[in-house]
Amino acid sequence: MKKSLHISVKQPCSENFANFKRTERGGFCNSCQKEVVDFTKLSDLEIVEHFTKENGRTCGRFKTSQLKKYEIDSVASMNMNIFPKSLGIASFSLLALCATVPVQSQEVAEAIPAMEMVVGRVASKKVLPLADSYTVKGTVLDETDLPLPGVNVVLKGTSVGTTTDYDGKFEFPINLEINDVLVFSYIGYDTKEYKIEASETDIIDITIVFDATDIELMGDVVVGGAYKSKRNIFQKFFALFK
Repeated sequence: MKKSLHISVKQPCSENFANFKRTERGGFCNSCQKEVVDFTKLSDLEIVEHFTKENGRTCGRFKTSQLKKYEIDSVASMNMNIFPKSLGIASFSLLALCATVPVQSQEVAEAIPAMEMVVGRVASKKVLPLADSYTVKGTVLDETDLPLPGVNVVLKGTSVGTTTDYDGKFEFPINLEINDVLVFSYIGYDTKEYKIEASETDIIDITIVFDATDIELMGDVVVGGAYKSKRNIFQKFFALFK
């Protein structure tokens, strides 16, 4: 008998997780007065361990790719096998390195011919000056490359921002500097960030794509129990006499 957990969210919540007060495991929702566990950064093993130990009702935040059936035995065995394999590979690589370094060094030393120093004129490369501040504009698309209207674009650490128009386009209202970070947020998707890098032009045009893996669902978690394979006709027949 294979043991498995089937995790789903039957009624997704419309609250914005970004507005929740941060807790150790996620955030606290004032509307329902409960902690929402953030599973989006956890591995399959960590998710399985949580629900095999948690007996109470859980409200969680997931990526859609995490809402599936987890084979408990497979997930556990996968985690146990990672370390021995990686250790073996590392040991082999270390031994191979120790064995080949002296030979390679000798071959390289013998292969280097005598060289003559040639003095000549080196052409100078023109370096363009970098801009001090930048006008940032761009387009935000969904996982099917369609424009996303109404996406919030905010300068991290401030309340300065804008939203994308019907065509998914935006132009930030103030000039930005190197290392400034723009935060893109849209209901149902995980937030994305874009860091301003040095550029020779004072206009930066970017494209932000919200992938399907960024789609999130939040709400009360429904966990299915252990999975049993279907009985064949003979098992059903003998069950009548029990």
